[in-house]
Amino acid sequence: MAAASSIVDVDKLTGQFDLSSVLTFNLINIGRYTVNNFENTFNFCCELNLLTNTRTCQRCRRQLKLSVDRRGDHATPIVFRCTNKGCKKQYRYISIRDGSLFDDSKLPVEQIVMLASLFVSDVSSYDQIQYQAQLTDTKLSRGTIADWLSYFREVCLEIIARETPKLIGGAGFTVEIDESKFGKRKYNKGRLVEGQWVIGGICGETKDVFLAVCPENKRDAATLIDIVERHVSKDSTVITDCWRAYDQLDTDGWNHLTVNHQYNFVGMYYCLC
Repeated sequence: MAAASSIVDVDKLTGQFDLSSVLTFNLINIGRYTVNNFENTFNFCCELNLLTNTRTCQRCRRQLKLSVDRRGDHATPIVFRCTNKGCKKQYRYISIRDGSLFDDSKLPVEQIVMLASLFVSDVSSYDQIQYQAQLTDTKLSRGTIADWLSYFREVCLEIIARETPKLIGGAGFTVEIDESKFGKRKYNKGRLVEGQWVIGGICGETKDVFLAVCPENKRDAATLIDIVERHVSKDSTVITDCWRAYDQLDTDGWNHLTVNHQYNFVGMYYCLC
């Protein structure tokens, strides 16, 4: 894939993209129609509310103008510019990335869109991601890829947690529950050792799910049982691992079954991510 051109036609930055023009958003079509030039990528992101083509100056409240960024070799070829000469320098130029998914990243927007596309396509091989997401002669480092994959997972967790129904399961339904820690790996290998504990569940029959962050990063009995009671119908058959904190479910009258992860149970981290 060719690198993004530094020459941008500002008049084509309409903020509108006909999503129906791309019949299938697979990797081939993403490369052919969406990240083939900056204008298409920008309009695509605006259509999905990932970016915006309109913004007002924080100081004078005038409408900012999209302009080619001529200040140097920046990853983003355009910038919002205030045309009011009375504005101080710090207000004159605002990055189009400010406050967006792309904020604080030096990668081209096209490359981040491609990384997101590879993520939702369930491409997990770092070698394949390096190859598919390469826009220039420089390959993405494995650390950069790991950071972005972790970030995309956090976005998925946030969306699932926000859209979780009040109660899942019910009479005649089974709900599998597990907890996982999301965060950084020590030396970028091995099991996760730092991060946030999250408890999740999935109904085997309806495929409804819930996710919840463990308050204060605790996973003791009181914390886990409270989360289960707030997200799972008590008429359900609940299946957990052998973590002793779940023993309280039996005491509280739940129909509770246990399995051993080592032999026949896959954690929610792998089911959902």
